[in-house]
Amino acid sequence: MNRLSAINDFYEAHRKASLQIVLSKLTGESADLLSYDEVLKRLRVEGQTDRGRAEIPLDKIVGSVGRYTDFTRDFLPRRESDLGRWATVKMATESMTGVPPIDVYKIGDVYFVRDGNHRVSIARMNKQEYIEGNVTEVFTRVPFDAKMDLDSLIIKEEYAQFLEETRIDRLIKEPINLSVTVAGAYEKILEHISVHRYYMGIDEKREVPYSEAVVSWYQKVYRPVIDVIHEQALLRDYPNRTETDLYIWMLEHRAELEKELGWKIDTDTAADSIGEKLSRNIWYYVRRFWYWLIDLVIPEQFMFGPKPGVWRRKHNPLTLKNLSLFRNILIALQGDEISHQTLEQAIWIAKKEGSRLSALHLVDSEEAKENESTLAIRNQFYWRLHEEGLDGSLVVEIGTANQKIIERAVYTDMVVVHLQYAPGTQAFAKMRSGFRLLIRQVATPLLVIPKQMRPIQRILLAFDGSQKAKEASYIAVYLAKHWGVELYLLTVFRDANAKEKIRGKFLDSQRYIIDHNVRPHAHMRKGLTGATILAFAKEKNIDMILMGSYGSAPFKEIISGSTIDYVLESVEIPVLICR
Repeated sequence: MNRLSAINDFYEAHRKASLQIVLSKLTGESADLLSYDEVLKRLRVEGQTDRGRAEIPLDKIVGSVGRYTDFTRDFLPRRESDLGRWATVKMATESMTGVPPIDVYKIGDVYFVRDGNHRVSIARMNKQEYIEGNVTEVFTRVPFDAKMDLDSLIIKEEYAQFLEETRIDRLIKEPINLSVTVAGAYEKILEHISVHRYYMGIDEKREVPYSEAVVSWYQKVYRPVIDVIHEQALLRDYPNRTETDLYIWMLEHRAELEKELGWKIDTDTAADSIGEKLSRNIWYYVRRFWYWLIDLVIPEQFMFGPKPGVWRRKHNPLTLKNLSLFRNILIALQGDEISHQTLEQAIWIAKKEGSRLSALHLVDSEEAKENESTLAIRNQFYWRLHEEGLDGSLVVEIGTANQKIIERAVYTDMVVVHLQYAPGTQAFAKMRSGFRLLIRQVATPLLVIPKQMRPIQRILLAFDGSQKAKEASYIAVYLAKHWGVELYLLTVFRDANAKEKIRGKFLDSQRYIIDHNVRPHAHMRKGLTGATILAFAKEKNIDMILMGSYGSAPFKEIISGSTIDYVLESVEIPVLICR
C-alpha cells in the first residue's frame, strides 16, 4: 500500500468518527472510549495475572490506558493531527513484515489497550473480527461488561463500596444480584440495613453485629420483596430496570403511602399500588381515563363497582397455609355505642387473624380533629389495642364516610363498619342511601355490624349460585378451616322450577366445600330469600351471615329489590358481604 492510499483511508475513518460523535449527541449514547485508569479506580482491583498471547475479539475492546480521548468507541480517529502516525501504521500492517501483537488489560469480558491503539483502529477499519494480543487479566470485585459508560461506572463504584462495607457477597451463600440503574441507590440500601439492625437490637435486646444484620436484612426484608416483584411480574413493565431498582421504588412508595394514609401497608399491597402509579403500560392509562370518564358521566348510584373476584385473586385463601387472610382490617369509628361494638368485633377478628387494625374517624372540620369527642375515641381505640396486644393506628380525616372508606379499602383486607342506616327496601330510599354505594363500590370483604359484636362460632353461607356468592364460598371455607367455626350452607328457592335450576349449583357448592376438607350443614329451603335467610339464621343460632354482593345491574336492583337490602333491614347479627 502507498502512503496516499493510507492517507485517504485515514480521512474516511476520521469522517466516520465525526459523524459518530454528532449522532451520539442526538441519541444520548456515548461515543467515547473508557479510561482504564478511571475504571480501575472505581472497580476495586483484587489482583492480576499474565494470560499470554490470545486472539482478542475487537468488539470487546472498549477502552485505552492513555489514549482514550484520541479515538471513538469504535476506535475511529478523532484528531486530524493523528494523520501521520495512523497512515504509517496502516502501511506497516499491510507490509511483508507486519506489526507486533498489541498489549491489553482484560477486566471481566472486555479489554483495554495498553499498547497498539492505532493497530486496533486499523483492524476495526478493515472489518477484522479478531486481533492478536498479549493479555494481562485484572481481577476486580465488581463485574464489568462492554456496554458500560461513565454513569454505569459511577454505579459500579458505588456497588464496590457497598460490597466492601457490607461484605454481603461473602456472607450470603447463594449467588446474589443487587445491580441497579440509578446512582445513589446503594446509599439507600445501606440505610435500610442500618434501620433493620436498629430494630433487631430493640426486638432482641442486644447489640447486633453488622454482618448478622446484613444477612437478616437480605433474608427477611429484601428477598420477600423480590419474591412479590416476581410473583406479580412487575419487571415486565420495566424492561430496562432491575429487581433491586423496584425494591427501592416499592419501599419508597410504601413509605409515601403510609405517610399519606397514616397506616402500615403490606409489601404486596404496595406492589399492586406501584404498578398502577409507575407502570408505562398503555392499558393503565386507558383504564385511568375510562374510570375518570365514568365518574364524570354516570351518577354514583348507578355505578357497577369492581368486577367480582378482584379481591380474591390477590388474597386466594386456598393458597394460604398458616398465613392470615385478613392482615389489615379497616374499621370506621364514630362515638356511639354501635361504633364501640364494631370495634370489639374487629378486635375479636384481629386476635384470630393476627391483624393490624387501621381505624378511620371522620369529622366535618379541622377544629373537630382535636375536640374532646375525637380525643376520647382515639384514647379508647389505643387503650383497647394495648389491652389486647394488637397493632394498629387511627387516622382522623375530614370528608364523607362512604367515599373515604372506598378510597382506603383498596389498601386493606377487610372493612368493618356499623350499620347505622340500612339501604332500605323502597326505591327512593335506596337512591339516597350512601351505605348502598359502599356495598357496591368496595371490592374488599365488607363486614356489617348491626347491633352488637358476637364471638363467631357458627356461620351461614347464603348461596344463590351467583359469581359473587362463589366469592363468599372461598372465604367461608377459609373461616371454617382456620377459625374452626361450624359452617351452614343455605340455598333458597321459590317454587319447583327454581329448585331444579339452582340444585346443580347448590350441589357444586357443597362438593367444593367438602373437597377442601370442610363438612357443611347443607340445606335447601322454599320461601322468600331474605326472610328465609333471617329465619334460618335465628333457628340455627348463627353468629355471622356470608353472602355475595349485589348481583343485578344498579338500576334494576334499585327498582326490583335485593336480598341484601332485605337482610340488612332486619338483621341482628354481623353480615359479611363479598364481591
